Amino acid sequence: MRLRSFSAPSAAEALRLAKEELGPDVVILATEQVGKAVKLIVGVDHQAILGQFQAETPAASVDPMDAIAQALDFHRVPPPLAERLLASAEDFLLSDPAQALGGALRTRFAQMPLTERPPARPVMLVGLPGAGKTSTLAKLAACARSRDWPVTAITCDLLKAGAVEQLATYSKALQIQAFRARTAVALQRAVEQARTQQEIAQTKGMVLIDTVGSNPLISNDLEQLRQLATAIDAEVVVVHAAGSDISEAAELAALYAGIGASRLIPTRLDTARRYGGILAAADAGKLALAEMGVAPGIGDGLQIVGPEGLARLLLPEYKGDAGEPAARITDLTVTG
Repeated sequence: MRLRSFSAPSAAEALRLAKEELGPDVVILATEQVGKAVKLIVGVDHQAILGQFQAETPAASVDPMDAIAQALDFHRVPPPLAERLLASAEDFLLSDPAQALGGALRTRFAQMPLTERPPARPVMLVGLPGAGKTSTLAKLAACARSRDWPVTAITCDLLKAGAVEQLATYSKALQIQAFRARTAVALQRAVEQARTQQEIAQTKGMVLIDTVGSNPLISNDLEQLRQLATAIDAEVVVVHAAGSDISEAAELAALYAGIGASRLIPTRLDTARRYGGILAAADAGKLALAEMGVAPGIGDGLQIVGPEGLARLLLPEYKGDAGEPAARITDLTVTG
């Protein structure tokens, strides 16, 4: 499905313009008031229109822009964001839609991995219950240990059954220090101890904080997280599971951004088919994309995907001139 926008003084006039240019089969996907004008985002399914001629017409390869549009539609990317990505992709378009979409994603979303260099501030993971914060902490710690960085893990999640034991299991396996912190004061002490040990060793490392699963729709939950982050000058990183509703993902990300969240770690890409929620969350919260959870394993389950890799994941069914399918989660190794 190709997306276009049309503006006019009224919705009826905008729809008339759309039908004049694209034909009678346009579908209104979104309506937006822009000043005194009405802006319609419409789509037209070229495959359905051309279907009646397929018996007489030899099959042709999919147009790259159509491939991108169809992928964004399949992943339920919000129409306004999809329109911006399509417009940007046209500037990068060569013969490979993955390269064009990758260029558009690079332009739209900042890429800020946590494991390329030791973070200057403690990293505090926040997110909904069950988003994968504790396992993501373990994966980040494993990445850091593979680079010989000292790692300290701190859990503030003392409510969930087995949370402390889970962190203890990870810390023992990875041979890292672990603390429990019930209050902001206890968290400050644990962070100060970690920093002192790094100064003694004259080696920069990573301080990772796990938090209790929160509901950002409850102001008290957000305030408690904000107080913890402020107490230690932490960088707040949202952990969000792929496959969620795009509107919910966008709203929750914006709420976490309100307490200072700056990066997003999407998880469970291997158990989801649609990734529109990831893009919606990053866009609404103005969150940079960090590593992504692509597998359950601790040692290799977190990867720097990069915009080109993400583009190939969004276009899994497209086959280029060589007939080779784009990347899938199961064989993802890109770091572009």
